[in-house]
Amino acid sequence: MKKVGKTKEILEAVVLLSIFGLWIILLYNFSPTEVVDFVGVENGYFLAAVLALIGGTSVVFPFPYHIVIFTLAAGGLNPFLLGLFAGTGVLVGDSTSYLIGYTGREIIGGKLAKIFKKLYDWAIKKPKWVLPTFLYLYSSFIPTPNDFLVIPLGFARYPYTKVVIPLWLGSITFNTILAFAGIYGFEQILQFLG
Repeated sequence: MKKVGKTKEILEAVVLLSIFGLWIILLYNFSPTEVVDFVGVENGYFLAAVLALIGGTSVVFPFPYHIVIFTLAAGGLNPFLLGLFAGTGVLVGDSTSYLIGYTGREIIGGKLAKIFKKLYDWAIKKPKWVLPTFLYLYSSFIPTPNDFLVIPLGFARYPYTKVVIPLWLGSITFNTILAFAGIYGFEQILQFLG
């Protein structure tokens, strides 16, 4: 069983490095503006949403959609719309993670269920603003998968809307910041590599 887990980790690493490497090769041969011209403006926003959805389901398959958002913004797409579309894609992906946690409770049960019941009881006793504020700040400024929080909160049966709304707003914020980094940082990266 350990060998299967190790093989899966190696495969995931190879896939992620391949995607990153292919994207670098793409950007070496084509400017972000040429990428956006090829994809199209409307398709660029759709692409951002779909890839962010895939990235939001990192439990199933971790996907580094961030480099696409960065590139599309550097290619001229509106950073606010990119943030909105990508944030919405992440919301759908996070919803699947919440569902995995919520339904997983029926499968796992036992001692782990008691731990998550304690998590729920702890969260419910805090002032109403604490967890939503934490979820918003976490998803806005920490570039790790939201699954670390969403699955346990689903498992604990914390109310869905109280989880996803702050995460959605935070994901919009994060992706908008990322898009602005693409606009203002792409040329500096090229000069650095230059």
